[in-house]
Amino acid sequence: MAALRPGQVAQGLGLPLGRDEVSAALAAAGVNLGSLSFSRTDQNRSADPYVLHAYWPSDARAKYFHSRDFDTSPLLMSVGAVPSELRYEIGQQLRDVWLERVVAWAQQAPKSGNVWTATDHYWTLIRKPDGRLILDET
Repeated sequence: MAALRPGQVAQGLGLPLGRDEVSAALAAAGVNLGSLSFSRTDQNRSADPYVLHAYWPSDARAKYFHSRDFDTSPLLMSVGAVPSELRYEIGQQLRDVWLERVVAWAQQAPKSGNVWTATDHYWTLIRKPDGRLILDET
């Protein structure tokens, strides 16, 4: 298998959303991300692949290791590649429902109070083998 260049997904996979549309939705809601990434997901893993993922890492840090606060927002978001034949269908579902929901979650995250922000939180949209998209929030 040939090595992939950064930003390239494997043959047979496609990204259901583009950087411009995700960035525009985040900007419209005033969401500041620390990182937005697009990645191929390993379709052969035993776990169901994610399609859309947001992560708030705990902002509670032990200061005895001289850890620093985040320079930018600690909030991370990524879009996972899907089989090419499902790219349009999943992309439409993301545009119709899920992108707005993850952006609302990301918008609320830094305002959720110090008890919430002091722990890790995940918003993960998973693609099941039968094609259903299932939200897993922890």
